[in-house]
Amino acid sequence: MEKHIELCRMKAGSLKTGFGNPRKINTKKMKELEKSLETYGDFGIFLIDEEDNVIAGNQRLKAILHLYGPDEMLDCKRLCGYTLSELKAINIKDNTHAGVWDIDLLADWTADISVDLGINPKVVDPEERKIRDMELIRYEKYDYVMIVCDNEVDYGELTRALGIEDAKCLVAKNRRIHCRAVWYKNMKSQIVPKKELKG
Repeated sequence: MEKHIELCRMKAGSLKTGFGNPRKINTKKMKELEKSLETYGDFGIFLIDEEDNVIAGNQRLKAILHLYGPDEMLDCKRLCGYTLSELKAINIKDNTHAGVWDIDLLADWTADISVDLGINPKVVDPEERKIRDMELIRYEKYDYVMIVCDNEVDYGELTRALGIEDAKCLVAKNRRIHCRAVWYKNMKSQIVPKKELKG
């Protein structure tokens, strides 16, 4: 069958989600999506395949079902004559603007796709960072230095070198501490256990 796109309207409850989606959004982003839908309405188009599986619009569908129920009518574009690989590529291209990649699922999805999708799953939106840049703030006083590890291997190596593998210490209770944070992997000095210095 030659590729073509049909415009149609479908009930939200008639759309299927069995196609899958390697994109996910957190609870905060879902609440923002729901708020947007309540404020502005749904101005997007759902992309579906010939069996009414959602190719693009999974998160919006979830939000619409939650807000308005299965009888809500949706504008859709039915993609006819597309291969599974092409539908996956369309899903990924449609989802490059928001959310977080499920890297394992994305890897499985893209294994058979040979087109350049123009995405870099390692890029993190600055607003989504858990730890802000740890540069010094001018004129700020610091009471502590915090060494931050971004993986368990580094953490284990650091705690062994410091001799604090099982130690826990209450630094502050119900008050803010001022500390200078440094990434363990970026430290210029190496921490060497005392026993290695002897001899």
